[in-house]
This record gives sequence, C-alpha cells and structure tokens, in this order.
Amino acid sequence: MNLEQVETFLMITETKNLSLAGKNLFISQSAVSHRIRCLEEKLNCELLIRARGEKLVTLTQKGEEFIEIAMRWKALWNETKQWSLQESKMNLRLASIDSLNTCVFSNLYKELIHNHSADADNINGKNSQKSSTITLNVSSHWSKTIYELIESHDIDIGFTLNSLKYPNAIAKSLFKSRGVVISSVSSKYPELVHPHDLNTANEILFSSIPEYHIWHNFWWGNDQNEYSSVDTVSLLFTIFDLEEKWAIVPVWIARVFEKIHPVKISEISVAPPEYACYQVTNRNPKPSKLKAIEKFTIALETYMKKEVFINSVQ
Repeated sequence: MNLEQVETFLMITETKNLSLAGKNLFISQSAVSHRIRCLEEKLNCELLIRARGEKLVTLTQKGEEFIEIAMRWKALWNETKQWSLQESKMNLRLASIDSLNTCVFSNLYKELIHNHSADADNINGKNSQKSSTITLNVSSHWSKTIYELIESHDIDIGFTLNSLKYPNAIAKSLFKSRGVVISSVSSKYPELVHPHDLNTANEILFSSIPEYHIWHNFWWGNDQNEYSSVDTVSLLFTIFDLEEKWAIVPVWIARVFEKIHPVKISEISVAPPEYACYQVTNRNPKPSKLKAIEKFTIALETYMKKEVFINSVQ
C-alpha cells in the first residue's frame, strides 16, 4: 500500500466516478483502476462494486470501513514526511547550583529558549527548513547531587563551584571570580573592608565552596550560633533589606543584586578564595546527546565572550 493508491481511493470516495477521479489526479482511468486493484490485492478485500455500463461506482462494506483508515494513513504519511524534513530534536538536560542558574547562565538559557521558540514558529508557519535548536531542561541541585546525576547520565551538563572526584565525571574550569561584601546602602562599611571590620553577628552566610569556610573560620571561628545563613539567592534577596546585615558573595551575585535591590558593594582587603565555576560532563556521554552537547558548548563559549557576561563576573 502506497500514497498513490490511498489518494486514488480517497478521490474515488469523493467523486464516485473513476473517470472524474483520474481527471482530478491527472492520470488515466485505466491507471485509476490499476491502482485500486493493487490496493485491493494488498488488503485482500474488495473496496469497490464495479457494474458494467454504470458511470458511478459504489463502495463495498469494506470500502466504507476503509475510508477512515485511509484518511488516518494519509495524515500519518504527511506527518512522517514533515518529520523527515526536520532535523532530529536536540534535548539537553542541565543542572546547576541555584546561584549560577540565577545570576550567571539565565541569559544564556533565555537566548537558547528564544531561538527554539523562533524555529518552532517557522516550522508551524510551513517553513520546512531543518531546525538545529536545543530544547533545554534546567534544574537546580546541590553540587554533590549534580555529580551523581552526571554519573548516572540523568543530566548531560552540570555547573558547580566544586571540583569533586567521581569516576566518570570531568570538571572543566570555566572562570573564576572574587568574593565581595554586599550590605545595605546605608551601612557604615567603606569601599574596602578588612575582615576584622565585619561583625559576624550581622552576617548572612552564603557560600558553596569549602575553601571559603576555611577562610571564614580563620577570621571568625567556627561558632555557627554567631551568624545566620541561607542557601539560595532568592532567600538572600528576600532578607537583605535589613540595614546592618552583610554577606560575602561571588561578584556575579552582587552584580545581579544591585540591579534589582540597592546595595553597597565593598572589596575585601584580605581576599577570600576565588570562586571557580566548573562545567561538569560525563567522560562517556550518550551518543544521542553528542550533537546537542557540542551545540550548547559553542553557544556557551560565544556567550562567555559577550560584554554582559564579562561584566557580571569581573
């Protein structure tokens, strides 16, 4: 059974006439009859009742039943044809710690999602050019969970501030940023502060790297009862309108913060360890994901050269 046979049958159901069906399909009446005979042989049943001297044809019971099947078959063929003209959809699963998702890579995600939507509009608008955009699935997790998800192939790319040892995980350093103090615009802290100038009773601890905790404990000890702590950027944004509170954060959090909430940014005279961002991938990625990973990597490299990114991490 092929498209020509099905289309010929459906044309006959509309015209009820072999000659008129042939005319509409730009083929001879004998070609119409040949196609229908081949279709009936393939289906092993008669679809038409042919009577000598009669111009109109009548459908058998099987012919009546086959109309809906033929219409679905043609629709499926058209859908398959459209699918074959499109490039295979590239789906990429990303995971990152909350602060990197929110403050560093959100604009990159927005660009990729916008490009995907634009290509989808082109396809729906009957533009049959092949699409090579990526469908993103982005989630936020702790660093340890990100490595575990990479190990199990449950995500394709991860972003974290920690380089951890896992058998199949490869951590590639992308960039490093300094830590700065953020405080209320009305706070007394100068543009350059020494750790001894900071009162831990007013601290909101926010950090994702063990090196910082070592540095923190060197200056202020390990008494967690001395300070409050939060683990997401959204929580930090919510509570940071308290006048005397301060936090040490990567500069890229401070840059986003000052755009949506008035804050004072102070440099630290005895700098804490830098925050290194790592891209984590599996050393044996799924073959079906290689093209999407490659395309995302190119988009990431392009994004990291843009002024908006450079200004956010410096």
